[in-house]
Amino acid sequence: MHDIQAKLSSNLIGRLLGKDCICVQNDFLIALKNDISIASDSFRECKGFATLQNGIFGQVLVLSIGNKSVKYRFLQKSGSAEFLKVLNASIAEFINDYLSKTFNEFEAYVIREYPRDTRMGSISLLCKSLSEYYHAQADVWDMCLKSESIQKVKQIVGYHPVQAEVLREYHENFQLEKRMSFFDRVESNPLTHEQRLGVLRSNDMNMVLAAAGTGKTSVMVAKALDLIDRGLANPSEILVLAYNRTAAEELRERLVDKAESGRIKLESFPQISTFHALGRWLLRNTGVPTYLSEFTQDEMKFKQWVTSWLEKHLESNSTNLLNFISLFPQPVNPFGFNTQAEYERYVRDNEFRTLNGEKVKSYQELLIANFLYMNGVAYTYEAPYVSKRRINIGFDYRPDFYIQDTNIYIEHFGIDRQRKTRADIDAAKYNEAIRNKRVLHAECGTSLIETFHYEWIEENLTSSLKIKLEKQGIICKPIKSEDVLKKLREEGRIADWSDLLKKALQAIRVERLTEELIVNRLERAGISQPKNAATLLDALHQGYIQELKNQNAIDFDDMIIRAIQVIENEDYIPKWRYILVDEFQDISAARMEFIKAIIAKGPEPSLTVVGDDWQSIYRFSGGKLELTTRFGEMIGHYTATKLQKTFRYNNSIANTAGQFIMENPEQYKKHIETHTKVNLSQIYLLDSKPEKL
Repeated sequence: MHDIQAKLSSNLIGRLLGKDCICVQNDFLIALKNDISIASDSFRECKGFATLQNGIFGQVLVLSIGNKSVKYRFLQKSGSAEFLKVLNASIAEFINDYLSKTFNEFEAYVIREYPRDTRMGSISLLCKSLSEYYHAQADVWDMCLKSESIQKVKQIVGYHPVQAEVLREYHENFQLEKRMSFFDRVESNPLTHEQRLGVLRSNDMNMVLAAAGTGKTSVMVAKALDLIDRGLANPSEILVLAYNRTAAEELRERLVDKAESGRIKLESFPQISTFHALGRWLLRNTGVPTYLSEFTQDEMKFKQWVTSWLEKHLESNSTNLLNFISLFPQPVNPFGFNTQAEYERYVRDNEFRTLNGEKVKSYQELLIANFLYMNGVAYTYEAPYVSKRRINIGFDYRPDFYIQDTNIYIEHFGIDRQRKTRADIDAAKYNEAIRNKRVLHAECGTSLIETFHYEWIEENLTSSLKIKLEKQGIICKPIKSEDVLKKLREEGRIADWSDLLKKALQAIRVERLTEELIVNRLERAGISQPKNAATLLDALHQGYIQELKNQNAIDFDDMIIRAIQVIENEDYIPKWRYILVDEFQDISAARMEFIKAIIAKGPEPSLTVVGDDWQSIYRFSGGKLELTTRFGEMIGHYTATKLQKTFRYNNSIANTAGQFIMENPEQYKKHIETHTKVNLSQIYLLDSKPEKL
């Protein structure tokens, strides 16, 4: 505590105020006439110097303590200048303490570390407060404080009001110059300007977009070493995540090699790992069993389990079987086609093969045929009609279905409730043909059961058909599910369906999809019967989870999924202050959720992702390019750096590839500069099947 009594002698105060007006006692400045006393420790709150003002009955001493202005009246002019000088010398010590703290915070948040979004509020308040204090008494501050302090004050005050980009540009320019030697020697060749910025930029969220051959690995290695070399983080506070084991090993070897060549001493190493390995490490550290399921080592056993689950599901009841069969092939509303060519292309690309073995012409006919088969109704597809008369010139009439040993026929009409047809079909002629068929059946004494496209739209096609059959005396007698499954096995359909379900299950796992999210995905994709499909897929997923529990094992996806739970439950508290992610363009939803959990529960870490949206190749294993191309929407504000100078290929290849890729509006726009320049095109088209001369 500063001692005002040591600074202001009783004689000086007595001459200034008079013996009965003020005295100093036990570190208190006491004004008796105004009954005011201020502890000397309160001067620590001073952000302004004392001033003297002329009053009617003498001078007024004004002190700013905290947010309060305290005034001492009736002071004599004698000795006031000397008194003010001594008092302000004492206050200056407290202001210097405040400035020291302010300079240290500015140094830490703006100069030493990258000005981060989460600290921008603190930086703004720091600059604003200092600006207000300084400008309120600029002349007094300039006179009472050291010139080097005032120089720093003016520098900080100059950034008010704070603009984030201005602070970041200052930080970058300062560190680019200060760290020039490091950037020149950390790799075998000096880093490019863009690479240096990628190393320095450590906002809360950062993305480094790196075209092929631009040195993204160099940036990751240099960034880790820079953080260690500058003392911003201990190696154990840095986490580097690679997509696969080979990439992780390469990063580890490069980091060790460059640390040695750059003369950077590493007492320990950053944690460099794949996502799966990190997940397994976290589970082991929290006592969660990490025995790997046999499915992870034997793909055939995995498929066998899926097949077994599917057969049990289909055997459980005929509704499950019929609903499942109705999902294949993928139904499409024929009214959605604009031309006959479009519809014929759809029919050509999708074989509509019934359970009875016939090839029918449409998906809705397929539903009807399978319903008849499953309910024991013997039929013939497109059997010749009993009459040789023709409905249309040149074509013998063949109704869609004939119920064997009866005079009953089924026709499926492609009209909606307003009697409209597909866009490429003449509605008037089509409806006239319907009327002609009705007349023909009436004349020949045959029964016609009519089904309609709108019944399929309203999801009651087969239920309505059952009622219509019963009215004609045809009773549905469902055949045994095991007989149907036997037939399906013999035709190889169960195996085909198992392959599809296996892939769907893997996608559900890696995408962390609930039944509701599955429905949403299917609806957005325009998939018919999304709820039926989602119910089936979610049941498969729940069955798989139970199977893993029965095995007391995990799979590769569990390494991430259960690690997320471990972090969210705070069974493990992350300690990493800097997180670097390689090959981010191939990130999956589960991996992204893993990263978010680490950030949410960690010590406000800085995340830097490095990738190339032009090189996304892992969609088959759950990679989601939109997590890169829509990074801002998914993660919030971030700082971007583009590495656009490549050393791998020439300008001819860069220009051609860039024009092709950037036709996709989802891709980031890049302007690749190449180290190698050519004047002639280096792109050639080769005919693999040249014509014989």
